[in-house]
Amino acid sequence: MNNNIEPDESLIKNAFLLFDKMSELHKNLPVAYAVFQVLKNSAGDGAVDAKYLYANERFCVGLGRSKDELVGKLVTETFDEDIEELMGYGYRAAYFSEETHYTTYSKVLGHWMEFTIAATNIEGCCIAVCTFIDDSHLEKELLRRNSTTDDAIVRITRLLSREGDYEDIMNSVLKEISHVVHPSRMNILITDRVTVDSQFAWYAEEEESHKELLKGLSYEKYLVNWRKYLNEDEVIQIDDVEMLKDSEPEGYRILKELGIYRFVWAPFYDNKHRILGFLCADNYELSEEIDTLRLIQSISYFIGFRIRNHTLVEFLDYRGNHDELTGLKNRRVFGETLKVLSQVREHYGLFYVDLNLFKNANDNYGHHVGNEVLCETAERLSSVSDFEVYRLGGDEFAILVDEEIPKSEYEQIMDNINEAFEKPILETDEYSIKISASAGFAIAPYDSDNPNELRKIADQRMYERKKIMHEELKK
Repeated sequence: MNNNIEPDESLIKNAFLLFDKMSELHKNLPVAYAVFQVLKNSAGDGAVDAKYLYANERFCVGLGRSKDELVGKLVTETFDEDIEELMGYGYRAAYFSEETHYTTYSKVLGHWMEFTIAATNIEGCCIAVCTFIDDSHLEKELLRRNSTTDDAIVRITRLLSREGDYEDIMNSVLKEISHVVHPSRMNILITDRVTVDSQFAWYAEEEESHKELLKGLSYEKYLVNWRKYLNEDEVIQIDDVEMLKDSEPEGYRILKELGIYRFVWAPFYDNKHRILGFLCADNYELSEEIDTLRLIQSISYFIGFRIRNHTLVEFLDYRGNHDELTGLKNRRVFGETLKVLSQVREHYGLFYVDLNLFKNANDNYGHHVGNEVLCETAERLSSVSDFEVYRLGGDEFAILVDEEIPKSEYEQIMDNINEAFEKPILETDEYSIKISASAGFAIAPYDSDNPNELRKIADQRMYERKKIMHEELKK
């Protein structure tokens, strides 16, 4: 799991939805647009600057800048003219949802520019749609060539913005792309910079599945060398793999084995601009109607967002549900699961387990050794039965029995717990640490049909055993 994730990932989901707004604007306006984050002045009553979050190809061409020269940069760094009026309109769009239409002449660009500035569904951001009035012929040509591609990009990014099962959505995206560029196969490759794996794949009906061949490939052999083929659009496009026969023999061998003779791969990145993976279209159809390179590149950007967002959600979900040290589910999940179990099952039960003499081990050998003891305890308790083990905190654990079993099996689990701690919990050349565990159980509905009462009963029985253990130590 990749944990190097930027904290502002809440913007990611909303970013996909921008295309809904853009699609509406496309109906009546040429598709030269950019998305800005509007930066307030110190008083908070106006804008001092704005940052480019996105600029499409036509907008970049009109300003005479590349996308890399705009995205992430401030308007004051890239626009050498008075922007006070523009900032005023952007501020009112971003923070008061006002839509403005105005025309201005750029001395630097030599263009009359007609702007429509509108609000977005991302707080503090606005969309600026621009028509370069005295360049109408170029506008028409770009619209004619790009409208089909733009429509496809909007349609596919809408798919990516949907709620639903992550895997279903990603597979649907690949299928939708295949309807546009007609490849023999599509893959989303993911890498941890050690190995490369195909996480999602689509294959034409007549194609044999080669997904297993794209599992566990060496990142060093399979991807690192390809970076030198990235063109100025940050896309790898090879029209004929025969050109790689001498320069990339290992890659050439794999491509031939996979039956690939033409491909375009667009990388997507993690928050440190390290390659996270590639969106790949193999043996795609050459077409004058679709700009395949631009489509794959644009979609890869949003696929990267979706993957990073999903990774973040998984990470936060795991952190919220699991004990960080032992990997066991935590107290909150135990309580929620017990509550649900009590509502759907008549017969269930639980164990409370507490370590004896853990404090001595922790104090005598240090917290790092104490942590090792807790991790080993988690493993041993997980081995005493087939039921889920939880860490409640400190040296307290619980086992939740989610089905009806006889009391004799509860007693057998108690015996298993005692046996699990007969051997030293940690043993090295320097020390041998032996601890034991006190446990108590309660069974529904025999002890109680109230889950909170069951917890109290199991806890009381555990401490009764703990008291007996301490009394024996004093003898």
